[in-house]
Amino acid sequence: MASYRTFTTTRAFRPDPAALLTAVKTATSDPTAVLALNPDGSFVGKKAAPWSAGDISATQLALDTTAPLTLAAQQQLRYTATSRDKDILAMVALVVRAKGLAAWNAMTTPQKVAATLAEADVWITIRDFLETNA
Repeated sequence: MASYRTFTTTRAFRPDPAALLTAVKTATSDPTAVLALNPDGSFVGKKAAPWSAGDISATQLALDTTAPLTLAAQQQLRYTATSRDKDILAMVALVVRAKGLAAWNAMTTPQKVAATLAEADVWITIRDFLETNA
C-alpha cells in the first residue's frame, strides 16, 4: 500500500518539478517516490514503501535545495498546458484534417489523437518562437 508524507518549505521560489522528482527518487533510493505541489503550497510525498526517517530528511533537503524553476521552464510548462486546451486541440485537429481529408477519414481514433498531439507540439514551438521574437 502507498505511503504518504506532507512536506513544507519556506523557499521563495518553486523548485523545478523535473529536477525535484529526480532528486527525490535519488534521495530515497526509491523509483516509486514522487513529490507533488498541493494548492496550499505544501508538497505531498508518495512512495510504495513506508517513509523512513532518512527518506524524510533526504526528501526535505531535496525540496529545500533543488534549483528553482527557471522562467524558460515556466514558459515551456505553460505553453504545453495551453497546447492541450480542448479549444486549441480542436483547432489543431482541424489543421491536421485540412492537410488531407481522405487520410484523416482513414485514420483510427488513436491515430487521429496522435496526429493532433504531434501537431499541438509544433504549436508549442511556434508559441515559443512568437514569445521570443514578436
